[in-house]
Amino acid sequence: MLNSGKKNELTDGEFQGLSEDTKWTPPTISAAERYRLVTSDIPALEAYLAPADRTWINGRVIALLSHYFVPDIPQQAQVAALGDWIMLLARYPQWAVQAAVVEWLDRPGRQKPMPGDIAAGCRWRVAEPALNLKLLWKLVDHHDRQLSAGDRP
Repeated sequence: MLNSGKKNELTDGEFQGLSEDTKWTPPTISAAERYRLVTSDIPALEAYLAPADRTWINGRVIALLSHYFVPDIPQQAQVAALGDWIMLLARYPQWAVQAAVVEWLDRPGRQKPMPGDIAAGCRWRVAEPALNLKLLWKLVDHHDRQLSAGDRP
């Protein structure tokens, strides 16, 4: 049902991801379907997309960077650098950060990741679930507007 509310984004004929089809009109749903969405599906998806704990991110980044040589850096600079990582990664769920880190560690080569490298790996992982959440809320809002207009789904 949600797939009809999505469109493929292409650049030079190459798939770049999904976005909301702004012309999509949500289908009519029943009161029981609305109840299930609001009490079960939407909260589960919101929990799935909940940002990771900042303390966990701090530990994960320290572990990730420990694979690379780090010269003696003043503690103040280390704290500031970790702050950069946390600032960028704190908006993503733990599962996405972990998957992006594992993907980076599995790459050949010795290049040290930058915060944006891991954030990019998170971004594409959460894009479709976040779009699904947005479309589910549109379904619920559409249902509620129909009821307030006197229509019965």
